[in-house]
Amino acid sequence: MEAEPANPNAPSSQQSDAPSAAAPAVPQPQSANPNAKIVEEFQYLLEKSQQLFAGLRDLPPTGKNWQPYFQRTFEVYTKLWKFQQSHRLVLENKDLYGLKRYEIGEIASKIGQLYYHYYLRTSETNYLYESFVFYEAIRERQYFRDVLDAKNPPLMIKKLRYYARFIVVCLLLNSNDTIKKLMDELTGLIDEYTKTFKPSDSQEWNVVLSEITTFLEAERRLTPTNPETPSTQLIPPQSRLPLSKSISLAPSSADAPPRLKLQEAILVGNYANQIKFSELTLDMYRMLQSLEREPSAASGKGGAMAPPVVQNDAMQVDGAEGSTVVGGGDAAAAAAAAGTGAATAKRANPHKYLLYRPTLAQLLLYVATAYKDINENSALMLYISADGSKRQTGESVGYNGGVATAVNYSRKNAEKVDLDQTNLIHSLHPGDLVPFTRKPLFVVMDSTNSVAFKSTPHVFNQAFVCLMSPVEYPSILKEPAQIGSLFTMFLHSPIKAFAYISDIPNTQAETWVKCYPIFNQIEKLITDALELSTSLDKSFKRFMQDDFLRQVIVRFAVCSGLLYSHSGFKEPKYLPSSQPSLPSTNYMTPDVIAKFQELVAAANVGTLYAFSAEIVQ
Repeated sequence: MEAEPANPNAPSSQQSDAPSAAAPAVPQPQSANPNAKIVEEFQYLLEKSQQLFAGLRDLPPTGKNWQPYFQRTFEVYTKLWKFQQSHRLVLENKDLYGLKRYEIGEIASKIGQLYYHYYLRTSETNYLYESFVFYEAIRERQYFRDVLDAKNPPLMIKKLRYYARFIVVCLLLNSNDTIKKLMDELTGLIDEYTKTFKPSDSQEWNVVLSEITTFLEAERRLTPTNPETPSTQLIPPQSRLPLSKSISLAPSSADAPPRLKLQEAILVGNYANQIKFSELTLDMYRMLQSLEREPSAASGKGGAMAPPVVQNDAMQVDGAEGSTVVGGGDAAAAAAAAGTGAATAKRANPHKYLLYRPTLAQLLLYVATAYKDINENSALMLYISADGSKRQTGESVGYNGGVATAVNYSRKNAEKVDLDQTNLIHSLHPGDLVPFTRKPLFVVMDSTNSVAFKSTPHVFNQAFVCLMSPVEYPSILKEPAQIGSLFTMFLHSPIKAFAYISDIPNTQAETWVKCYPIFNQIEKLITDALELSTSLDKSFKRFMQDDFLRQVIVRFAVCSGLLYSHSGFKEPKYLPSSQPSLPSTNYMTPDVIAKFQELVAAANVGTLYAFSAEIVQ
């Protein structure tokens, strides 16, 4: 029996408020030849799929009107994929159509792109795995194997773009072994492309290679290394929130507001110079993963999707609890979409917008859209990594400087630009956030002028917290630009940030294995201390109700505790801060201090630290 192809786990008609988008009606060909009918129907489906795919770029980036269009596109591609499988022999007949393997690869690649973009729209990591299924099958089945023989530059570019997209998906899934193989293959392909076609864009592809290499090197520098210890024996750093950290808080009293939930997050990368690949900066990449739960398929705890398999040139996803599979029926799809399974309910991630170098107008548009979309008892998170922008003269509460956004000079005479005035106009100031504090707003500012947001007016009785990075780092840190932002690293992976500030160049496996569980214990103790604190600001209390924001707050406390206690971070400009303040007396309990001391002893860096409960922020 022929294996079923993977069905896009996109929303069924029951997942969207819009009416079901029916599969397109296929016109009946006039020819009586059954093979001719097959060819005509395939050509129709192929053309229709290409039209729908091209239309995706015209969909609005915000709102929910894109869902019915995505659904229809998935339906047509599913039908097209099934059809070419069922009639492969006829379609491959040169006298009838002459379907080539790279044409099958193009269809599979577009389905992989659909899954990836659906992940970006929904923030559900299972769709990343679906994208990986198709991209990996293309590689294993060598659908693009004969592209170079065709002597067709556009086809070669499609193959290169497929590799670049596959690498992005692997980055987000932390599939480092696969990335290494893809990088080796991509390097060879770019060399062949350059030698064979002498293209004008060869330098652009070398830039792509350079960006990926720099990105991966920044991650590798902070990963434990030991030639004598296989990486499989190391405890891998948690990139996403494990299900075990989804803490169920005690029920609130009857008159207390319902538990808060992070619903929308906007992640902005606006530094002029930053490590990036494509339009994903290293800091955005780290925060993105920190706001997602570990997919149940990866954690091995059961859940929304089982591992994919590829067989007989057909791509199939075997179903598990809560999964959506071709042939599984609309009921299964509806159940997965509605999140009726316990695993699915636990895995719900906040929706995220990823903005690379947005202008002020674009940034405010997305903030306003996210603000409009959040429900009652939900929160909006704004994460910005950007250069600071300070007002040189004048006093204006809430508008004395902030963080820079991208500026479009295309309609200006560069020689006549007043840079101070331009920076002032195109900066995000604390006062710009005031309208959005009418709903719970959680802000993370990673900038050389982050402290400007200490002056954010808090005029509405809603939860508001702003965590601010140090505005400068001490010279004792080696090559800080090569690892991304230290502050963001602490929020993403405290153990890596600790290794960096402690100057442990190549963390040995033995040290890593000792320190990793201590960090988990420290985070648990700080969580308990903050939950029990009677002096903790009510905004922190409110945001602690959400799993993701609780982790960010706890890791901010870890960052503060380590940096305040480090001998090299004594000046205020080297230290993080927050509005409202988070005094260390709320979390530097004797048990936490004892664990910090155990940590630095295990890493043999005790001489760098002196821990005390008397840290005041």
